[in-house]
Amino acid sequence: METNFIIETDRLYLVRPSHEYLKELHNIHSDPRTNIYNPAGPHLYMNETTEMLDAWMAHWLQHQFGYCLMIEKQSNQMIGMCGLMYKHLQDNVYLNLAYRLSPNFTKQGYTKEACNAIIHYVKNDIKKDNRILARTKYNNVASIMTAQSLGFKIDEQFNNYEEPGDVYLFE
Repeated sequence: METNFIIETDRLYLVRPSHEYLKELHNIHSDPRTNIYNPAGPHLYMNETTEMLDAWMAHWLQHQFGYCLMIEKQSNQMIGMCGLMYKHLQDNVYLNLAYRLSPNFTKQGYTKEACNAIIHYVKNDIKKDNRILARTKYNNVASIMTAQSLGFKIDEQFNNYEEPGDVYLFE
């Protein structure tokens, strides 16, 4: 069992981010296949991933929730990330739902399973009732379909809000 255990689903452990999985996290965030729709592109250097991971860890320390690492139970392999972190948008504070998965594990329901669990955890155990949003690109059909399968709907008033091509889905 994970020492940093937070949530268990049928096939996953969702754990707090830690440097234990830095290399695996970098592999996912540096893979061009997982960054097709990321305007910043893939991480080129380990320090980019380290800075991102440190920010995630700081959010956890301050708020007792945040982005989680997805550990597949069967293989004990870190396969991706998902979670909720605070996001300020138009004078409102939302919870930003993010997810990124190793290409070897896509289209198997892991992201939906993990997102449902983390949303339930933050709403029911941590007692946060902020509106949840997911930001993606209009042509990221897989991400849009994942958010819609979780009950999110596109709010067109936010289209292109932060960058051209942005689409925002809200729970």
